[in-house]
Amino acid sequence: MLSILFITLLFAQTTDVFLPKWMTPEESLRIHEIGKEHIVTDPPGEWVETPGEFESLKGVFITWIYGAYNSVFREIAREVVGVSKLYIIVGSSGEQNNITTYLQNNGIPLDSVVFYIWPRNSVWSRDYGPWFIRKQDNNEGIVDFIYNRPRPQDDTIPWRIGQAWGISVYGSPVEHAGGNFMVDGLGTGFASTLIYEENPGYSPAQIDSLMLAYSGLEQFIVLQKMNIEYTGHIDLWTKILNDTLVMIGEYAPGHANYTLLNQNADSITRCKNREGYPYRVVRMPMPWSTSSAPPSYLNSLFVNNKVLVPLWNEPEDDTALFIYEQALPDHEIVGIDCSSMSGSGGAIHCITMQAPSAKFIHIHHYPLTDTEDTLNPYRVRAQITTSSSLFTDSIIIFYKINSGSYNTTPLAAVIDTPGVFAGYIPAQSGGDTVYYYILAKNTDGVRRTSPINVPVHIYSFIVGANVITEENTTSVKVRHRFSAFPNPSHRELTFAVSLVERTNLRIEIYNVLGQKMKVIIAKTLKSGNYDIPWDFHDDRNQELAQGAYFYRIITDKEVKTGKILFIK
Repeated sequence: MLSILFITLLFAQTTDVFLPKWMTPEESLRIHEIGKEHIVTDPPGEWVETPGEFESLKGVFITWIYGAYNSVFREIAREVVGVSKLYIIVGSSGEQNNITTYLQNNGIPLDSVVFYIWPRNSVWSRDYGPWFIRKQDNNEGIVDFIYNRPRPQDDTIPWRIGQAWGISVYGSPVEHAGGNFMVDGLGTGFASTLIYEENPGYSPAQIDSLMLAYSGLEQFIVLQKMNIEYTGHIDLWTKILNDTLVMIGEYAPGHANYTLLNQNADSITRCKNREGYPYRVVRMPMPWSTSSAPPSYLNSLFVNNKVLVPLWNEPEDDTALFIYEQALPDHEIVGIDCSSMSGSGGAIHCITMQAPSAKFIHIHHYPLTDTEDTLNPYRVRAQITTSSSLFTDSIIIFYKINSGSYNTTPLAAVIDTPGVFAGYIPAQSGGDTVYYYILAKNTDGVRRTSPINVPVHIYSFIVGANVITEENTTSVKVRHRFSAFPNPSHRELTFAVSLVERTNLRIEIYNVLGQKMKVIIAKTLKSGNYDIPWDFHDDRNQELAQGAYFYRIITDKEVKTGKILFIK
């Protein structure tokens, strides 16, 4: 009788609880239920930023269905508990007891383990888990995308975490599995073309707009998904290692994905992050496989000073560890045997989700560009979000001229623009190169620079010679300066314009469909600095709907375009 009961319970667990990464035949008949219980909310309504996975963590979430990939979860737990919290979602107190005993019997301490007993459908927490954001009000938020499976219990997990932790949750209308999402921590996101396939009701421009509104992504790079592979997720062949370094998988010649991944790698090297630095690419050999669920070394997990790398008992295992060690010399690289997950369509990254540290500073700054101005100081603006108070004497611009020594000048809060700070670098002579970076410290002990990787990266701009006179007809490149702030904006946007010579100036606003909504100014202006406000009304004086818009600034010799976000 006991044997029959055991078989019944085992059958119930594998059919009713454990679900594979792919859609089951039964689920394929319920595609219409995807997102049925999903709650869509307004976006945060302010500037936000999504932290990179390589940033400091508070902890790691896993959803552990006891009996499924136990050895992999065990080794993830072993490595995580020494450097952060481990949050384990289980389905019952009995399952919690089984996992507790299993961890203790394998010598894993429970001091850093926190259990949550919540209903759930599957172990693939990366795809349905919470995406944490930093908000303009200096608090955390959670973005909840629509999970691309008809698994309503999984789809509630971000809301349960938000409620348990007292964090606001923002429900995005985009269907987007977390395995198809990578960010660099500076406002750039990466995904495969799967996001277009799963959201046929939105144009690419509209998806860009929604990713900006909910996740703060000013740049969203979408690359062709792999051939053959079932999930279409980017985390099987791409890994963001830091703000400028991206790992891309590489197959041997003759493989169906050889040319495709080479093209994707080339595409990324031609992109720059928000701080103006090009992405560098390191290649990672992929074990030869024509399976729809191929093994991958890129499905790894950052946990503070560690990187947990899946191993497959393949000849390339040692090479994979070596490449990680060379690319990330300041991290401990730990291999975990994931051979029990072969053919599952995922590995370590797919069954984990990071919770970023609650102590943070994020600096949002657009680098200054070359200028002809040798008379006026150069204004440096930055939006700073922080988990605690900033030390006012530690919000500083460090700058130097040519090969000289660094000087400092303070950044001060801008009145009526929360979180925005500004300071001035003194005017310099024609021909000088100005190098600078920003530093901020808070009472949580966090220190952050912009660019992040100082002094390897440093901002710079050239001050041109003042050769434009009425008598001098020599042709020179005009470098007017433009900016739009605050962005995102709730009520009014200001275009800051610095003209180095007399010119016709025209500023036009377009919606995401390319329709012209407003001509803000169209007149001739002499050289000088201008602040041109706009209240988000169109040419008929009707207030625009909230969302993303694009501007064109046209002068006699140049055209500049950009994106702005209006949030009511």
